[in-house]
Amino acid sequence: MTFFVILPNLIFFIYLSCIASPQYVSEAHFMVRSEKSQSGTPLALMMEMGGGAITSENTYAVQDYMVSRDAMELLLKQDGLAKVFDSHGADFIARYPNWFSRQDMESFFKYYKKHVKAQIDGETSLSVLTVRTFSPADSQRIAQALVAAAENLVNEINVRQRQNLIGAAQMEVSQTMEKLKELQARLANFRDANAIIDPGKQSVSLLGTEYTLQSMLTSTQMRLAQTLKTAPDSPSIPIYQNQIAVLQQELKTASARLTGATHSLVPKLSEYDLLTVERQLLEKVLLSEVTSLESAKAQADRQMVFLEEVSKPNKPDYPEYPPLIVFMFISLACTYGVYASARLLIAGAREHKIS
Repeated sequence: MTFFVILPNLIFFIYLSCIASPQYVSEAHFMVRSEKSQSGTPLALMMEMGGGAITSENTYAVQDYMVSRDAMELLLKQDGLAKVFDSHGADFIARYPNWFSRQDMESFFKYYKKHVKAQIDGETSLSVLTVRTFSPADSQRIAQALVAAAENLVNEINVRQRQNLIGAAQMEVSQTMEKLKELQARLANFRDANAIIDPGKQSVSLLGTEYTLQSMLTSTQMRLAQTLKTAPDSPSIPIYQNQIAVLQQELKTASARLTGATHSLVPKLSEYDLLTVERQLLEKVLLSEVTSLESAKAQADRQMVFLEEVSKPNKPDYPEYPPLIVFMFISLACTYGVYASARLLIAGAREHKIS
């Protein structure tokens, strides 16, 4: 019993009390909340908290990142994580690298996951980050760096979500705007080439002129007919006939400006109407796309997530590791259990041999 129970536990006690370096634990509490949950009603928030729904997939993503290789490599580059675990005050077993570990990134990552933990508190539903190092200042500093890195991760998540939701809508708006600019340039070229601002308004004035000429022609023809009946020898008859000829020529010219030849107003009006209809369609499409873009922006705002620190990383006053009493109790229980099991096996073997 002395060799199997007392001696190992005595050695273990000497290591824990005299050799083992004290390790300090810095703890931070945080939660990852979305804009949607913040803007919800108090009743909805109570139901979420009661049902545990307040823990979203983003919370698990942040926790997984804190104990990931990416976070470890970031701490190695920016915060001297290797020196923290290879402290001069650390004992030969607890430090890294030590005499029984391999000096590669995979072994260091396993060591890192033993000293940095992020998990959900079942009672408060808050995320708890714990960092254990050989110095109170180092524990607090590494915990602060991890929280800052988690905030950057949340910001990157927001940016990616916003790009995914808004990017396509913004591209459609930009493409429609380019088409509208091209159409405006075509309209400008049409006006310059034909010296016409608005063929529709110009056609109204031409139609009015034609209507006036037609009325004057009809009136003059009626006066001529009446004069021929009442006074066939009147000297005004040639004047009426000359007026009628002039009016007919003017009416023919006005009609030619509206219809007929390729340089008349009707082909120009048709082309202008096509361009106007195309512009109206593009304006409606643009209005619909802008509405979709605003809706996508509102949805992106609702899906934004935030990391809120409930309690900042503390600077521990005393070491929490290694727990001498707990470790000694476990060691005594294990060694005595092995010793008792071995005694029973040996006694059983002897009885079997005797029998």
